[in-house]
Amino acid sequence: MTNDNRPSNYVVFGLIFEDRQIFKETVKCILGDELNDGAYIVSEKENRMGGALYNKIRFDVYAESDKIYSLDMQNGYTSDMIRNRLVYYACRAVGSQEVKNSEYDKLKTCVVTFIFEKNSHNSKQFLTNYYMAADIDGKTIKYSDLLNVVELNLGYYTETDNTDLNILCEFLRIQDSKNLKKFYEKHTNSEFGRILYDKYMKVSLDKDRIERVKYMNLYQAKSQVKYLSENDVEFLWKQRGEEMATNMLKKNKYTIEEISESTEITIERVKELQDELTLN
Repeated sequence: MTNDNRPSNYVVFGLIFEDRQIFKETVKCILGDELNDGAYIVSEKENRMGGALYNKIRFDVYAESDKIYSLDMQNGYTSDMIRNRLVYYACRAVGSQEVKNSEYDKLKTCVVTFIFEKNSHNSKQFLTNYYMAADIDGKTIKYSDLLNVVELNLGYYTETDNTDLNILCEFLRIQDSKNLKKFYEKHTNSEFGRILYDKYMKVSLDKDRIERVKYMNLYQAKSQVKYLSENDVEFLWKQRGEEMATNMLKKNKYTIEEISESTEITIERVKELQDELTLN
């Protein structure tokens, strides 16, 4: 096991938690919320800047049912910047919703959950929920449920009375093969532990898929999406897709069809890019 395929790696994390059952169980054990069967769940690898990112904010995994959920894994950031980023993306998630006939009461609650491998800035709490609130006569009164920011700091994890939450935290703290074996022996007799382990093994053993996702470069793209017009976004995605296709062609490891599928560039255009590389 390496840093590139441990469960908390940003690519591997996204590929694991896109699983509908895993995402639902994660939301349930952290937040206590039950996602309905019609919940829409998508990982970062499936995002496309044309429709999916236009007026939307997507973290490593995104879901929408009666609420909007974003789930993100952080291995670094310990400064105030991460808090500003959280608030910014939470506000974008609210602002992406369409309001008709002043029906603001129908806006969906946006829940942004950040899991930190160690801890966030100036926080020694294991699990913290932040809400919009007011200080009135010395009492903290919730102002609105529209925004909910959740921080889970693995660095301060101690065993809880929530079995699935314990399983989740111990899974994300796996750093080497010894930890993985210990997790397998301890938790695969439970349903949540088994599906986490099985999904992880499937993802981590598919090294070609992990590499293709990295080359898609969508994790960097998500932070660069601004308030663009739909035409601007489509142009930016096409340009980025051709850059990714060119990089994959240089590797000389993928078929034309695989590159086309990964980048959403037509097979004909991939062949043209291949010809251009040959001429150069």
